[in-house]
Amino acid sequence: MVKPSICVRIASLSPTASDILGHVGAIDELVGVSSYCLPFIGQRKRVIGSYTTVSLKALRELNPDVVFLEGVVQDGLKDVVEGAGFRTILLPFPRSLGTILDDVILVGTLAGRHRESVELAARLREGMRPSELDGGKRPRVYVEFWLGRDEEDRVVPGALTYVDEMIYVAGGINVLSDVPRGFSRLDPGEVVRLDPDVVIFHLDPFLKMDPEILGRRGWTGIRAVRSGRVHTIWESSEVNLAHHGPSTLVRSISWLSSVISEARKT
Repeated sequence: MVKPSICVRIASLSPTASDILGHVGAIDELVGVSSYCLPFIGQRKRVIGSYTTVSLKALRELNPDVVFLEGVVQDGLKDVVEGAGFRTILLPFPRSLGTILDDVILVGTLAGRHRESVELAARLREGMRPSELDGGKRPRVYVEFWLGRDEEDRVVPGALTYVDEMIYVAGGINVLSDVPRGFSRLDPGEVVRLDPDVVIFHLDPFLKMDPEILGRRGWTGIRAVRSGRVHTIWESSEVNLAHHGPSTLVRSISWLSSVISEARKT
């Protein structure tokens, strides 16, 4: 009989995995994290890298049983870490809320917290129940993520993203819900054509909002702007559409629901 491999020393460059470990009671097993993990774990841990870099020297000193990584952005780190002789687990970038719950159970179980992870997934599932709508159309929602200072750093979620499902659960519909792709750039003129009911700018916490953005893009005539349904939110450990860990998931959906509910009244 093969015994399950329980990880007792865990390093994580993935904010999602670190967040999960904290919520299932495995924070002591977490020996090293990325700087981006710190806001979600509530305590100091040794920093072994950033979202896109890793210190192999620190890894060798900590000698973890496994290193958790996040797909897409950290794909390149997988070869680096494995090349140094360490086992990695690359969490796929979630295309749905169901994938997020699967990650909760995977990470928690590998840390020896299967029961706790199943219970956490159940609580999250309960908090992700679709909003009950009393008839009427779903407001069409445009979300733009600002990952950097330049226009090329700003992306929009398509149908193949968990954000698309978050919007639906919250009572709206993503303006790109019929576009089978992940995150991509969108021409400002296309947004005018789509004419969303709600616009959400989601910014990295170190960025400033551009007060001239709507006029420069020619958006002053779209429905969201005319009705005052333009929202700016900065990433935080409370509400964060860019983070798919348990700390912010349900609260982010709740925030979306409140924004979309207001749009349904007009």
